Amino acid sequence: MLRENEIISKVLLTIDQYKGKVSSFRNGIANDDYYKSANYSRLLVWKVCLITDSLDISKWEGSLNSTRVVYSNLRGRSDLRIPWSRLDRDNAFYKEDAAIAKPLNSNNSKTAAPYGGHRKKAFKNVIERTTIDHDPLGSMGVASPSSTLSPSVSPQGLSSASDLGSALAASLEEDQDLDLLTQITLDIERIFPGNEFFHPTSTSGTSLAASRAHKYSIVRILYIWSKCNPGIGYKQGLHELVGLIYLNLCKESIAIPSTNTISTDDLKILKLYNSKYLANDTFSIFNKFINQSGIAAKYYEQESRLFESIQSFNVNLLKVDQLVHYNLTSKLKVESQLWLIRYFRLLLSRELGNDLEIVIRLWEKLICTSPSSNTTLASIPDIINFIIITLLIHIKTELITSDFSEALSLLLRYPISQVIKKYNSPEDFVHGIYKDSIHLYERRDKDLKLYEYGIKLNETYNPNLKFKMSYSGSQSRPTSQETVRKVDQSREEKLKFEKVRLEMRLKKKAQEMVKK
Repeated sequence: MLRENEIISKVLLTIDQYKGKVSSFRNGIANDDYYKSANYSRLLVWKVCLITDSLDISKWEGSLNSTRVVYSNLRGRSDLRIPWSRLDRDNAFYKEDAAIAKPLNSNNSKTAAPYGGHRKKAFKNVIERTTIDHDPLGSMGVASPSSTLSPSVSPQGLSSASDLGSALAASLEEDQDLDLLTQITLDIERIFPGNEFFHPTSTSGTSLAASRAHKYSIVRILYIWSKCNPGIGYKQGLHELVGLIYLNLCKESIAIPSTNTISTDDLKILKLYNSKYLANDTFSIFNKFINQSGIAAKYYEQESRLFESIQSFNVNLLKVDQLVHYNLTSKLKVESQLWLIRYFRLLLSRELGNDLEIVIRLWEKLICTSPSSNTTLASIPDIINFIIITLLIHIKTELITSDFSEALSLLLRYPISQVIKKYNSPEDFVHGIYKDSIHLYERRDKDLKLYEYGIKLNETYNPNLKFKMSYSGSQSRPTSQETVRKVDQSREEKLKFEKVRLEMRLKKKAQEMVKK
């Protein structure tokens, strides 16, 4: 009961700290106040902000029940049943399904359903040969439909054609489901390499069996979500979003003790942390997080929407920092989609380094954006735009003094450890880039204000980089204090530059083929 009592105490003290007001609670998270509290609970943050939307304990049970039953019902649907047994036998997630292994027709073993790892077409042996009494094309007259078929073909024979169409469609869907499951399992098997929760070692606190069970749960969440969202389906990157949410909820989830010593109110608190519904709550949080924010629609649904997001980013970058924009897009001609798609789809999880604590903390700020900014979840993609711009300003000197390959390398392997050193701690770094992005977001419709705040950011993060640039975008010659080094434009280096560009275009084509 020690852990249960600690949870109850943290929740009650948090509610008291923010006077039971969700708006104050969100503001405390966005302003970094709650993180400094001894009562901090990450699970409480995510479930209050994306499930209960209330600090009123009496309302929690109803909110939890209404969301948890949705996932439970989806899991029970026959059309969302996961075909584990149809995976290849060497797939780590393959397991036999007794129901599928049984013959469909006990009188005819040939019609048995496919056994693990083998795709058997559902429509095989459905077609029967029919005979034709005469060739309707052999006469000049038009034969009636009934005269072209032998008397042996009955209405049941005609209905078999309809059955064939249904069988074809069912078989195609089964193969698509298997492809979907295979893709998800491959991604989950290699999720977050080196993380002991997903890849336990002999010295880690997570057992191999527990880790495998967690992976099965995440695969199931992604499979069901993808089937329920056919317009989006499953795309690489979604597994890391679900995985990180699941991981952090799991850390604080507990099994509810079967005892009569817990009061009714305390039990309502513990139900929020109930590990029995870990998958249900992860599904609900993930669904709301990426759908209501527009992350799914703008980054995953259609390629045209994704490129609109890229164009929006370039427009905002031009408004905030014309020099970085000019250097990347005009001078070096680095195509934004080469690096920006990953930033968008993984919500900066790769760019912020291997410390997943930094990533999840930034995500928490996104879902708890300060009410003073008058924002909702729908503002998240725009805020991400400005976070990325802030990250680029942090490495501006390196970007504008690099050639094509060097600049692209900086973007694909963002020097996060170097940037964090400018702050007192990783936590201060997260708060700093979030705060700057919010200030930019609040000025998003005022070009001059964006430009002026961009100058302020440069004065803060690049104090030794001196240059003059007018609001119209004209650029003066660098002053003697500027650290920009001149790149030799010799013929040999130009050829090398073009070679790198060609290689990157080929890589881009390869990436597009992988996506398809």
